[in-house]
Amino acid sequence: MSSQALGQKSEQLMAVMNFAGLRLAVPLAEVHSLVSVLDLDDSQANASVLAQVEVNGRELPAFGFDAELRTLRSVPEDYRVCANLGAETPELGIICQSIETLEQSVTEEALPACMSSASSMLKGLALNNDEVLLCTNLAALVEHISTTDKSSAGLFLSPREAS
Repeated sequence: MSSQALGQKSEQLMAVMNFAGLRLAVPLAEVHSLVSVLDLDDSQANASVLAQVEVNGRELPAFGFDAELRTLRSVPEDYRVCANLGAETPELGIICQSIETLEQSVTEEALPACMSSASSMLKGLALNNDEVLLCTNLAALVEHISTTDKSSAGLFLSPREAS
């Protein structure tokens, strides 16, 4: 990947979430905590939110994606962990098969214009050994969920914005 062609971003540690054959990297600094799917509350699940996860006394919406990065409507049996994203103040949970921390920093490159779209959660590519990782971040995930699923948009408003 040429820095000139893609526009180099920054080198950082990443966590990689696994979704049925797809690996999606997020900055490790944005991963607040991990929770087993057994600890999620699915009693208020709806078409867009798979479950609620309690983090620091707050109920957060939890979402999941398939290998095409489409929002799931139910939690697959092999999805085992919920990654709670938001450095100091978690905002949402992402349910996935597993999550791992890369042992070394990677350099995320911006997506080429031909691969990017306004509502895409994908914001970059990174090379980890011989693997090309798809990269996202909390802001991109919130924006993607809010724009592709209008019923979820209000879930991310702060109390000040909602009033």
